[in-house]
Amino acid sequence: MGRGLALAGGAAVAVAAAAYYLAGADGEDDGIDEMPAVSRDEVVAMFTKLSAVMNQNIAALMRKINAQNAQIPQQMLQQYLVEHFETQLKEVQAAVFAEHGCDAEDVEAACAYYEAPATRDDGVVEACNALRQLYINVGGSVDLDLPEDLTVERMCDIFGEYMAAVVAAQTQFAQHLQQLKARGAQVTTQDLNETRQATMQKEVSVVLKKHGLTNLVFQSAIEKYNDHPVFQAKIAEVKQQGEAQRAQQQQQPPQIAAR
Repeated sequence: MGRGLALAGGAAVAVAAAAYYLAGADGEDDGIDEMPAVSRDEVVAMFTKLSAVMNQNIAALMRKINAQNAQIPQQMLQQYLVEHFETQLKEVQAAVFAEHGCDAEDVEAACAYYEAPATRDDGVVEACNALRQLYINVGGSVDLDLPEDLTVERMCDIFGEYMAAVVAAQTQFAQHLQQLKARGAQVTTQDLNETRQATMQKEVSVVLKKHGLTNLVFQSAIEKYNDHPVFQAKIAEVKQQGEAQRAQQQQQPPQIAAR
């Protein structure tokens, strides 16, 4: 089936009911042909709420940690965030599912139906993937089955385009900063971070959409091929190109804005 889920610490039992949703679709039909008891609109609504509540919970936890100026080793912090996410998700999902008059088995069956290739619903897939992405963001690991045609060679080509999009986004943001400074504009760090993230997302989304990939599949492919010699060579090539571009930019004389 390929629905593996790597969990940090001892929270695997606590999040057992949620493991299916975090693991992701495996790309197999498994003979699913009966309409689930939970409609696609209900699934989308539930997972949209789950993502919103969990995002708020994690944000509140991070504000608390930052306010205490706690010096926590990165590995320990990641494990803590993952376990917190899993424990909270179990409680939140129980409440959300109850609001819609269904249980975890009903939702699992609905997800399996709407994420199966023959009965796929893009809205459901997007809503489920949003929760999975949030789990990845806190340090969790999602094991997805990759498309058969996503070979290491093809992944190298996509990775090269993706990193070029990253560089383009960074250049755009740097130009944006220069414009702000030239105008003497006052902006908050939060505004700058949101602009940076939006610019990055816009550029890389073009590449992923071109190749029919989601961010989750792209990240899973990187994990799969990360130790492959061919992919490692591509990473080294991209890194070398980036260093050459930075060296070239440093040699260029600074531009003086016309008055």
